[in-house]
Amino acid sequence: MTTNTESVRDHYQAGIEDETKLLAKLNRIIDEMEPPLTAEKFAGFDQFHVGGLAATAELAKRSEITRHMRVLDAGSGLGGPSRFLAETIGCHITGVDLTPAYVAIATLLAERAGLSGKVSYHIGSITELPFEDGAFDAVWSQHVVMNIADRAALYRELRRVLKTGGTFAFYDPYLPDNGETPHYPVPWAESPATSTLLTKKATAAALEGAGFKVLAFDDITQIGVDWIANQQQQLQQATQRNIALTTGMVVGERMREMVANFGRNLVEGRVRLVMGKCRGA
Repeated sequence: MTTNTESVRDHYQAGIEDETKLLAKLNRIIDEMEPPLTAEKFAGFDQFHVGGLAATAELAKRSEITRHMRVLDAGSGLGGPSRFLAETIGCHITGVDLTPAYVAIATLLAERAGLSGKVSYHIGSITELPFEDGAFDAVWSQHVVMNIADRAALYRELRRVLKTGGTFAFYDPYLPDNGETPHYPVPWAESPATSTLLTKKATAAALEGAGFKVLAFDDITQIGVDWIANQQQQLQQATQRNIALTTGMVVGERMREMVANFGRNLVEGRVRLVMGKCRGA
């Protein structure tokens, strides 16, 4: 399966100069925070997708995830969504992410938030999962699949580890049927070389070919446009007020350009946003 693994991993870690120092800095910031350490308090840092915590909460409503489920967070990133699910629903979640530094950060935040008994994070590729067939009641993914060229094979792997009748909830950028090439860099890629965006038709075909029944494919682009416009203002205010706990801590100075390009792509119709739900047939 073609994943361009090293390039993707290097892209996400490029903004982290020293992982040990970053973890120490996070610990110092957390030490100064008032308990309880809820998902909302970390949201400006660990909700690494358009819409932030509100988008995670919306996808959770659509996902049908319940307390006693075992959930796979495919491409768990900094762990914000999985900790939100553990905190608000109480389910058990296994996160898998390609980027070692992200896994280390997610693990640290889970420990500090007292959620280690509900969530665990592992370094690995979601194209080759070390789990048995039907190991999970639900699969969850946000802004991850754009880095994987063989989308059909990825969906087959996610379907393999999902129980029959289980839910796959996703939130992703996708290509319109007619649109110009997106502007780069964007948060998931420096160039088209590590970016694979599919149209609605192609996405549905890949999902159905993998054994999923598509239940919903809801375009929420305008919500993303509004959020990014507001986020750019917040990034500027955070810099001016010297707010430490932001996603820029892991992305670096390139964050502003990537977010601006993402917003421009949405406004110009080069990229759209979808929240979807499938059932494992």
